[in-house]
Amino acid sequence: MNKRPYFCVDDKTIPAHQLAASVLDFSRSRQVNKDRLLRGTGIFTEDLLSEKKLSIQQVLKLLNNAQQLTPGNDCAFLLGKRLFPSNYGAISNALMHSRDLAETLRVLAVLGSQICPFFAAKAHSTAERQYLLITDTVGCKNQLQFLAELYFSALVSATKLIFGQRIPFHFDLPFTRPIYIQEYEVHLGHRVRFSQPMMSISFDKKWLAAKCQHPSHSLKWHAIKQAKQLTIPQQGFLQAVRRCLVAQHNIGLQQIADRFEMSPATFKRKLKQHGHSFQQLHDELGKQQAIFLLQIQQLSNEQSASLMHFNDLSNFRRSVKRWTGLTPSQLRFIN
Repeated sequence: MNKRPYFCVDDKTIPAHQLAASVLDFSRSRQVNKDRLLRGTGIFTEDLLSEKKLSIQQVLKLLNNAQQLTPGNDCAFLLGKRLFPSNYGAISNALMHSRDLAETLRVLAVLGSQICPFFAAKAHSTAERQYLLITDTVGCKNQLQFLAELYFSALVSATKLIFGQRIPFHFDLPFTRPIYIQEYEVHLGHRVRFSQPMMSISFDKKWLAAKCQHPSHSLKWHAIKQAKQLTIPQQGFLQAVRRCLVAQHNIGLQQIADRFEMSPATFKRKLKQHGHSFQQLHDELGKQQAIFLLQIQQLSNEQSASLMHFNDLSNFRRSVKRWTGLTPSQLRFIN
């Protein structure tokens, strides 16, 4: 890997004039002291007016400061509403000039890391519904709920702007129901479920045909061409590892470390830097697949076990229970 196809938590890949600048502007509107906001981030005011790049670590520290210093529980939601089209230039244009929701999702699959480097979305579908299963790309565990509030609010706000109507997204969140539930209802709607085994977004597939208000094939093509000139990798380190595990489900630590041109010890340290272990990633992928097969597709234990390469049903049931805290039957009929 001469040119790494992924970014790490300490790589400086995020343009300072994008999310960080929006955080500063919003915090100023709430009378937050600028010096306190930037404390410990290694970010300076002049950085936000330049082409300087920031790391995930720096931006997460900035978001943590904003969360701690801003009064009220609506900080993430209001930041999300400011995020689009904001300072994203060509990426915003590519989305605004897409044909329909299906095409905007395809654009996001290519350029999404330039808007949201913290999450990756894996698409699944049934006959009636479209699902986006959301995973953390670089290890944002402590800020995961704040980031979900921010980017899910941005999604609702952006689609309303692009399509001229509010698309009825359903949000499943692995967090406990917060005391500030009214903020979720105002900014995300009433189709939000908490304490779910997986973070996901879903909607009726008929909405894939929803038309954008300003479609233009030539303007979209030109915008995508401009956006692709940016040198931001399309995936975070954890997502790159997950893709290797999906491609070869029985790959071992030594083999995958070789793929990333690291020793096993260095590879484990890199995973730890991103808040994960090799076994955790294996378990997360098993959990994600089990949820999709059992809860979403409503397949039988036998069908699911076969697709997940289990030869023993008892072992399959034990694994599902360990991953999700639920038996396959409980997972299949979860509300």
